[in-house]
Amino acid sequence: MESALHAHPDVRRLTAGWLLLALSALALSTLCAVLLIAARTPWLGTLVASGELFGRALVLHVSLAVVVWFLACAAAFWTLAAGTQASALRWTTLALAVAGLMAMVLPLFFDAAQPVLVNYVPVLDHPVFLAGLALFIAGVALSGAASVPGALRQLNEGPVWRLGALLSMLAAAVALGAWLASMAMAGLPTNQARFELLAWGPGHVLQFVHVILLMSVWSVLGEQLLGQAIAPRRWLVGLLLLAAVPVLVAPVIYLNYPIDSPDFRRAFTLLMALGIWPAAALLALRLLLLLNRAERAVWTAPQAPALLLSILLFLLGCVLGALIQSDSTMVPAHYHGTVGAVTLAYMALGYQLLPTFGARVGGGALLRWQPLLYGSGLMILALALAWSGTLGVPRKTLHVDVIVQYPAYFAAMGLAGLGGLLAIVGAALFVLNVLRSLRAGWPTPTQNPGRRDVRWPAIALALGLTAAIGLLLAYGSADHGTAVAAKRADPRQDATGHAAQMRKEEVKRRFAQGVTLLNAKQFEAAASELHRVLELAPQMPEAHVNMGFAMLGVQRYAMARDFFNVAIDLNKHQLNAYYGLAVALEGLRDLPGALGAMRSYVHLSKADNAYLPKANAALWEWEAEMKTAQGDNGEKSAIAGAKRVVNP
Repeated sequence: MESALHAHPDVRRLTAGWLLLALSALALSTLCAVLLIAARTPWLGTLVASGELFGRALVLHVSLAVVVWFLACAAAFWTLAAGTQASALRWTTLALAVAGLMAMVLPLFFDAAQPVLVNYVPVLDHPVFLAGLALFIAGVALSGAASVPGALRQLNEGPVWRLGALLSMLAAAVALGAWLASMAMAGLPTNQARFELLAWGPGHVLQFVHVILLMSVWSVLGEQLLGQAIAPRRWLVGLLLLAAVPVLVAPVIYLNYPIDSPDFRRAFTLLMALGIWPAAALLALRLLLLLNRAERAVWTAPQAPALLLSILLFLLGCVLGALIQSDSTMVPAHYHGTVGAVTLAYMALGYQLLPTFGARVGGGALLRWQPLLYGSGLMILALALAWSGTLGVPRKTLHVDVIVQYPAYFAAMGLAGLGGLLAIVGAALFVLNVLRSLRAGWPTPTQNPGRRDVRWPAIALALGLTAAIGLLLAYGSADHGTAVAAKRADPRQDATGHAAQMRKEEVKRRFAQGVTLLNAKQFEAAASELHRVLELAPQMPEAHVNMGFAMLGVQRYAMARDFFNVAIDLNKHQLNAYYGLAVALEGLRDLPGALGAMRSYVHLSKADNAYLPKANAALWEWEAEMKTAQGDNGEKSAIAGAKRVVNP
């Protein structure tokens, strides 16, 4: 890999640019994580974050850490694999990506930027953020396209990681094609359901890109640490192909299932569940075996614990992913393990590459402790989130009043706060170590007295211009103009009234999104929206009813029963709550209770209710089933009595 950097100085500089962009995204994501961890920590969370700010910070944390950081690192890897002189086009792709990152960060404190917490690619529904995301994706896509010819020419030269880079480019091309196909089928996004449709297919394919690159980085780190090949070349090539082949199923899914169908979602879920882990797990086990046999001197390098923890985090993430049963914090527990594995691998690779950029990487405690703090912190965080997931804590929300009364909740989320704090410190130390190393390697004015260093002023100017443009776009929007006009029209409006109005609008918006997702049979996504509605409006019976139907959709009948009962307690005439309660009790095999609830539904219904025939049919079926069961029990009792008479 170092020889690839030394081939062309332009390649070295372009790679450094992509890595600095990735480092910036990681640093900004870490700042958002500080807010998220504080908001999730019991007692402290009520003081530091509102629901809207929490949602925006969550979107930025995930999009910067999973989309920008990963794809910028991927673009740097592709640049190395191409190995040819950097052209003006390739520098333009980096400029597009930098502008995109700046635009994505700006709307964090804009009230008009509404968080849309879809899977894989969460977004802020604001033109500045969406334009920035489009610019960044365009920059990365063009970078990959420009790197393919060079990577193909050098495919047979040197180590296997070049093949991994090329396969990841092809997988990224499939992800881009999936996004374009989703856009053609679903159109421009207008609500959360549309955003979810656009992100579902491409988001799943992108995970294969990251795993292929993770395996490539593992192979590089393993060979450099051990000083030998970690496996025969054919074996490594076979593993990389095994990791990439499942991506070819994605076009088949698009051709066979409508994009808004449950079968489409299930097919991509199954594709990732079966195809994402086998190749990486085999390579992980091979590396664990070699590290176990390694000499003690190997462990003095900071890359050794980073590689080990990366492997362990990936395996932990796979295990937690297999345990997911609902839309709880078990989901972020799973992806914090796998995402942390990729991040740690990139961190270790970054330390290896720093000397080739002219940086002087020093030793010291900060360098040794950084991967340990980050890796162990993420491991604690993932396990704590998994624990809270077993308690039923929903993801993408703050606290849930029904759950926080349990001591186990405080213990689990307290551990999550501790693990998150350690991970944040580890990420911050990585950024600090890299910046210190780069600064130590940069020429000072005394070294080059005839040349002024204009890099920091240029960065400051770019940030200032981007912020100014973003503010003009945000405050010049129609929504903001309407809000200002309304405020001027009603000067008596105070902060409390504004907050109440914002809360009311959020409840209305999220409830509508939840109903839309429920009608689309996207039960887990609907539950996420309705959890937030219940947090803001716990006395809203309609929200409890729809949450009950969402739980029926994922066959969690006991939770559905509880939500329907609460809805009935809040409103005795909530008709659909009785129907849902009857279905939930049937699922729990409580036929007497189901009969009672359905009779109440029939009694309260009007004669023109379209569901009355179905309700009466259910009553007839359940009554017949109960009579059959009673007859069977009576026959068994008679036989048992006869046996007692014959054999006293």
